[in-house]
Amino acid sequence: MLPVFADPNLRHRAGIVFSSTSLLLSLVACSTPPAATAPAAGPAPAASPAAAAAPAEAASASGASIPGAPVAAPSAPKPGAASPSPASAAGSQPAFAAVIKDAKRSDGLLPVWQKDEKVWFELKPDDFNKPLFLSPKLSNGIGEQAIFGGSMLGLQYGGRPQIVEFRRVHNQVMLVARNERYIAPAGSPEARSVAHAFSDSLLGSVPVASQAHPDSKAILIEANPIFVADLMGLGIQLQRTYRQNYGFDGRNSAFSQVRTDADAVTLDVNLHFSTASLASPVPGAPSTAPVPILPNTLPDPRSMFLGLHYSLAALPAQPMAPRKADPRVGYFNTTVLDFGNDTVRTPNRHYVRRWRLEKKDPTVELSEPVKPITYWIDRDVPERYRDAITRGVLAWNAAFERIGFKNAIVVQQQPEDAAFDTLDLRYASIRWMTNADPAFGAIGPSHVDPRTGEILDADIGIESLSSRNRRTERSQVLAGRPLADASELLQADGGERLAALLQHGEDALHCQHGAMAAEQLNYALDVLSARGDIDPASPEAEAFVQAYLFDVTMHEVGHTLGLRHNFRSSRIYSDRQLSDPDFTRTHSLAGSVMEYAPVNLGRPGEPVPAPFQTTLGPYDYWAIEYAYKPFPAEMPAAEQEAELQRIAARSPEPLLAYGTDEDNLLGYDPETLVFDLGDDPLVFAKKRIAIARDLFERQERRILKPTEDYTVLRRALGYALRDATRAAGVLARQIGGLRTLRDFPGSGRDPLQPVPAAVQRDALDTLAKTFLSAEGFRVSPSLARKLAPDYLERFGGVDPVPTDFSPGAALLDLQRALLNQLMSEGLAARLLDAQAKADSPKEAFSVGELYRRVTGEIWSDLARPGDIPVARRELQREHLSRLANLLLRPSSTSRADARGLLRQDARALLERITAASRRADLSVEARGHLADSADTLRAALNATVQRAGV
Repeated sequence: MLPVFADPNLRHRAGIVFSSTSLLLSLVACSTPPAATAPAAGPAPAASPAAAAAPAEAASASGASIPGAPVAAPSAPKPGAASPSPASAAGSQPAFAAVIKDAKRSDGLLPVWQKDEKVWFELKPDDFNKPLFLSPKLSNGIGEQAIFGGSMLGLQYGGRPQIVEFRRVHNQVMLVARNERYIAPAGSPEARSVAHAFSDSLLGSVPVASQAHPDSKAILIEANPIFVADLMGLGIQLQRTYRQNYGFDGRNSAFSQVRTDADAVTLDVNLHFSTASLASPVPGAPSTAPVPILPNTLPDPRSMFLGLHYSLAALPAQPMAPRKADPRVGYFNTTVLDFGNDTVRTPNRHYVRRWRLEKKDPTVELSEPVKPITYWIDRDVPERYRDAITRGVLAWNAAFERIGFKNAIVVQQQPEDAAFDTLDLRYASIRWMTNADPAFGAIGPSHVDPRTGEILDADIGIESLSSRNRRTERSQVLAGRPLADASELLQADGGERLAALLQHGEDALHCQHGAMAAEQLNYALDVLSARGDIDPASPEAEAFVQAYLFDVTMHEVGHTLGLRHNFRSSRIYSDRQLSDPDFTRTHSLAGSVMEYAPVNLGRPGEPVPAPFQTTLGPYDYWAIEYAYKPFPAEMPAAEQEAELQRIAARSPEPLLAYGTDEDNLLGYDPETLVFDLGDDPLVFAKKRIAIARDLFERQERRILKPTEDYTVLRRALGYALRDATRAAGVLARQIGGLRTLRDFPGSGRDPLQPVPAAVQRDALDTLAKTFLSAEGFRVSPSLARKLAPDYLERFGGVDPVPTDFSPGAALLDLQRALLNQLMSEGLAARLLDAQAKADSPKEAFSVGELYRRVTGEIWSDLARPGDIPVARRELQREHLSRLANLLLRPSSTSRADARGLLRQDARALLERITAASRRADLSVEARGHLADSADTLRAALNATVQRAGV
């Protein structure tokens, strides 16, 4: 029998601790339950104050104690209960009336008093331990390094939205963020265990500022120490970004506006950050050492003002009924860990994020909602773009009408003289953001109730540079280093983003659709202008910008409705359909507007199809049905679950294909890609390569006007190379590709399907002939001498623009990235594993075939008469370097078969190099290149290899 301790601390000292995880394993392993134990004597901990506000089936059990309190915290009372007010403290504060003498009172959710720079909250006894929603946003920024005014604060600041409450501990009042992630049924032993296991967080603390009001019993607290402070940790973010000693300067910070009404208190704070001195790079420091930099947008880089907008709002009186997430339908999820039942496989409960949408009249087929989802177009949005943005928002109503909602979404224009700010929590908005550094094009973040997944607010931001100066800015950057991010363009370098996803979840992902679509917009204008199909200064070109904004708005509104990216949806239509102007004017280009679809271009000489998405896709209708279909109040939970399963079970239908960010970032799904289009990836890639080559050739013949400058040539070649690189990424993903489907059993499809060998061979052949051959993308000496920069803008962008521009060097960047992928140990392992999944392993595409083809193409000069050009020698040395490194330093995960094939390939290559070096038609440079290559191979083959684990 277990010992019983009256003191709960002694129970811990005795070491009697049960883990719910180990208990679950015990229950699974044993056929009989363990004997019941006697309950411990002594006072039971109080139930969590979060319990009353949790969903009906479970409640949070956090908040039983205050971390960091100077004395032991009393049990937290339920919302509305009187807070402790010790007699010993009576009379130690000034009278209520004395504190607010000459101050102005604003009544609302929390009465607010203000006098000069001082602000006080009036808190009645029932205001303590009451859950409130704190929504922080950056109202004013500096226009660079993601410090953008008008944006929701996210993970990078540590300032995510929180459910908070005011707690009084003797004469101190704390603003505490409640831990709503871990839950158990209210009042249960599991709830007490959860309360002990997981801590809340202290956001701010102030002393009680007054005695209790003689009538209302309310007390005052000063809000300045909590909110006129670096509550969101911006100072640390500035230090990390710039490597400068920026710190918060409270003396020059203040409230700029305070408003309160029945539902919320909104606080605008102007915060000053400064440093007395500026750091500079240390001479002789290692190349890997952090380098201090300076902000470029400030008059004096030692000082900056940042604006914070806080909404402190009441939570819904009745939490929304959560809806279970399903992996087959792509929604952002809110996850809570429910420890109320240790027999289930996992404590994780995943809820889709969605707005609360209820029919006014549930008895009719089509009804307006009780409260529509309203988007406010901020008054800062230029008038010429408001119509396209409005249409992009309202396009989603078509999906809601199919499930019985009329006018589920409405759009309002913020008046010029409006007293409210669209950053307020209760106003979903679309804002125009003017940033010095183009960073995202457009974003669609939201703030949600962490208990249920209910979306409470969303603020879409559209960068002005996307449609105005971005064309000029991007042309400078692309012209300087068009393929510096070739690995990313190949979609082969998602490791860092995948790691962030694994660590922080979906909130770590940042939408790049707007930025990439802006680049594609400008590429399309260059292509069509070079063909003579459009005048860049014409109304048709302006219509392209409007179509871009319509497309981008639909995408970002989709995010604010809860939808995640769908990178598999681009495969639903054929190239013939996508090349048809009539078809593309009436159909979506992809199955979903949540895709990163490339601009839809026709081949040279073909009619011009619709370039951007013109309507929602079939997947969008289906996804909205899953999350928002209304169920009658009287429908049993089991029937609701069955209906959701019926909807999700349609996922194998071709038009509903779904794959998202992590499927893409893993790097081997051949269908879950960005910027591919059409059901045949080889047809698409070859088409885009042909378009890029045609643009290259047209620049050779292009005659510039005296009023133009040479940067237009740079820009065109830069865009063409980038788009061709993306096509190469589509091809490279087919090699060793593994189609990963989210089907449940019964769909008739295997969830893991290697790419057919014929497709892999065709993809590799196209890559070899296009990007690894001697032909490639060529620029004549005459054109190369014209690729000058804009001398006034070389140092005006986010990166300096080199004076010289070498398409050959850009092509080498692409070739390096391709070799990294084709010769990676991970790809070799997938090819070997694919043979085990093939019905006929001998017909599978093999590692040996890959190595032979790559080596044969790169070293094809050995079999041809004549000299070896410098560009070919550089590519060959890149290949040789990787080959030698794999021979000498195989990783612990390398496969024995792959190492053996590499060694065999290296011996054969050494023989060919030795034979070719005797030719008389080689230059001195080529002879030296071959001799050095042979020495490298001999050394690698003869060296003793230190293999991990041997």
